[in-house]
Amino acid sequence: MKEFENGSVRVYGKYLNDRAIAYLPAPIQVSGTNANPTWEDAPNFDATTGSLHTPNLTQTLRLGPDGEPSRGDVTDGMHPVSTSLGIAAKFDLGNGYKVSNNGRFSANSGAFVSPFPSQVGTSALIADSFGAGSTLQFTDGSPVGANSLVARIHMFDVELENFNNFMNDIKLSKSYNNLDITLGYFKSIQNVSMNWSWNSYLQEVKGENARLINVFDPAGAPLSENGLYAYGTPFWGNLARNYDTQYNVSAPYLNIALEASESLNFDASVRFDYGKVDGAFSGGVESTIDINNDGVISAPEQAVFSVDNAAPTNVNYDYDYFSYSLGVNYKLQERQAVFARYSRGASAKADRILFSGLDYQNSDRINALDFLNQAEVGYKQGFDNGAIYVTGFYSSTTEQAGFEATNPDLIIDNDYKSFGVEVEGSYRLKDLTVRGAITYTNATLESGDNEGNKPRRQPDFIYNLIPSYNFGVEKQNSIGLSFIGQTKAYAQDTNELIMPGFVIVNGFVNMGITKNLNVNMSANNIFDTLGITESEEGSIVEGQTNYLRARALPGRSVSLGLQYRF
Repeated sequence: MKEFENGSVRVYGKYLNDRAIAYLPAPIQVSGTNANPTWEDAPNFDATTGSLHTPNLTQTLRLGPDGEPSRGDVTDGMHPVSTSLGIAAKFDLGNGYKVSNNGRFSANSGAFVSPFPSQVGTSALIADSFGAGSTLQFTDGSPVGANSLVARIHMFDVELENFNNFMNDIKLSKSYNNLDITLGYFKSIQNVSMNWSWNSYLQEVKGENARLINVFDPAGAPLSENGLYAYGTPFWGNLARNYDTQYNVSAPYLNIALEASESLNFDASVRFDYGKVDGAFSGGVESTIDINNDGVISAPEQAVFSVDNAAPTNVNYDYDYFSYSLGVNYKLQERQAVFARYSRGASAKADRILFSGLDYQNSDRINALDFLNQAEVGYKQGFDNGAIYVTGFYSSTTEQAGFEATNPDLIIDNDYKSFGVEVEGSYRLKDLTVRGAITYTNATLESGDNEGNKPRRQPDFIYNLIPSYNFGVEKQNSIGLSFIGQTKAYAQDTNELIMPGFVIVNGFVNMGITKNLNVNMSANNIFDTLGITESEEGSIVEGQTNYLRARALPGRSVSLGLQYRF
C-alpha cells in the first residue's frame, strides 16, 4: 500500500487451491403419509454422517471434449484454483470531490467431482431397470441380496476450464452540506468455460466403504465394468456438455443521499445494466469407442456419450435493464427510528438458460432476466442494554426458463410473491448477552402448473437464539449456545411431501490462556438432530417404506482451535 498526500493506492494478491467434499443428497427412509411422514436413516446409512464417497470409486474415466480419454479424481471434490490480483485506489480531489477505483482480475479454474444418487431402490428394482431377468453382483462376484439397497450413481464430473473474470468499479462523489452525490461505472467480464462428462455407476447403500456393483443380462453377459454401466447418464437422457461463453456487463449508476433535516434522511439510486453474451455450447453424441484402451469393446463402450463438437449452438444476444432503489429514514427520537425502502432489480441467468431450447441469437426472445420488486418498512429501537428491529417486507419475483441439472425434465418457470416480517433483537444483562431473530414468510407461486402453492423448501418461520456469557478476571473467557431452527416445509412445488421442522443446537467455549493466546472449542449439532433441507422427491407412496434422496444437515462435530494474536 502506498500513501499519498491526498489518497492511497493498495495492490493485493490472493491464491487459492482448495479441496472440499460436496454435501449432496443421500439415501434416506421415509414412511407414513405425505402430510405426516416419518424420516429416518436408511438401512446401513446414517443420514447425518454417512457419505456416498467410497475408496472403491476414486477415479472416473471420461472422454473429454477434445476426444481424448482422461480421468477425474473423485477425491478432489470441489476443487477451485484461483489466482487474483487487485487494486484499490482513493483520492480526495478537494472542494468536496472524491474519486475511488476498485478493480480485480482473477484466473479461475478447477473441478467439481462428486457422486449424486439419481435413484435409490432395492436391488431387485434396480436390476429390473436393465431388463427383466437381469441380476446384480458385487465386483468380487458375490451376489447382491434381493432386498439390499442399491444406489444408481451419476458422477458429477465437471472440469472448470476457464472461469476467469475481471471486475472494476470506479466512482466520483461530491459532498455538499447535506447532500452526497455519487456517479459510478461498473464493468465486468466473466468467462464460463466448462465440460460435463458424467458417468453412471451402481453401488451398495452404505455410509462408508460402499462396494461397487456389476449388472448382468439374463444370459449372464456383463453389462458393466467395475461398477460402471454407462459412459454417460442414460437414466437422465445423458448430460455430456461443453460450455464456452463470455458475459460482458457495463453498468453506469447514480446514488444520491439527502439529509433533509436532523431527523429525516432520503437516499435514491439508479443503475443501467447492459450485457453482451457470446460464445457457444455443445450437447452430446453417442459413439462406440474403446475408451479404456484394453482392446475390447465392452457393453458400456458400445454407447459412449461425449461432447458433440461438430454441432455447437452459437450464442449471441444482449440485454439491458434499469434497477433502482428509494429509501427514507426518520428519527423519532434518540435511538428510535422508522424506515422504508422500495427497490426493483434483476439478475441475468447466464448459463442457467443454456440447453433450454431457446433462440440464443435473438435478444428479443431470449428471456435472459429474472426480475425482483421488493418493499420493506421497519422500526428500530435502541436501549441501554439492547436493541430491537422489526421489518415488514413484500417481494415479487419472476424466475423463468431456468435449467435444473438434477431434473432434466424440469424447466423452472415460476413467479413468486411473498410477504412477512422479521424481528431481530439483543439484550445484555451484565455478562450475559442474548441475541435472536425470527422471520415469518408467507410465499406463494403466482404462475405455472403449481400456481397458488407454496414454493418448495420455504418454511413459514426460521429463527435463531444465541445466548453467551463472558467470565474471568478480565472477562477474557466466554461460553455460549446457538439454537437455529425452522418450521416444516414442502419438499417440492407440488406441495405434497412435508419436510419436518427442526432445531439445531451448537455450542462454543473460548478461553483466554494469555493476553495473546486463546483456545476455543466448538460443537455443531450437539444432539445429532436430523434436519432435512431438501428432497429430490416431492411425494411418497403412503403406507409403505420409501427410499428417497434428501440433503440432511451434517451431524455432530467437535473442533478445537488455538488463536495467537501478534
